[in-house]
Amino acid sequence: MQPLGIVDRYILRFFYACIGYALIGFSWGAIQSGIPVIRHFLEAPPARFIILAHGHINLLGWVEMAIFGASYYIIPKILQREVHSERLVKVHFWTHNLGLCLMVIGFFVAGYKGGQLFWAGNPQLIAAAKGPWMGVVGMGGFLVLGANAIFGWNIYKTARARG
Repeated sequence: MQPLGIVDRYILRFFYACIGYALIGFSWGAIQSGIPVIRHFLEAPPARFIILAHGHINLLGWVEMAIFGASYYIIPKILQREVHSERLVKVHFWTHNLGLCLMVIGFFVAGYKGGQLFWAGNPQLIAAAKGPWMGVVGMGGFLVLGANAIFGWNIYKTARARG
């Protein structure tokens, strides 16, 4: 058996990340809905950002990582050619993961701080407390968007390659 190439190693990394994000996301959902004190905390409007973090880890982590891994495997097989750029596969993987982590952390901290202030009766302080963390979410979102553009470009160039 020959050693795996760079793209094949990253295909596996996409799937490993997919499994990791799925385990985190599914567990997170069970905890959110299954523990009454947490469920009550999340009823505060600003604490709902924690639910957004959960949704993003499932969609951008579990679902997208599976799609990316499958696409990088299937499309070259169908077209009978190599992926356009191994380097872009690596950049895509790391940029997407960094962006997703920033988004999840930003949403979680904004929701936690906002929820604490809401339940403490200080709603006037919520915007200032969550504002910087929503900036972190925005930075992460731009990284994920950029990673998705890299993916699209790499697949497009793979499909349009001559020969």
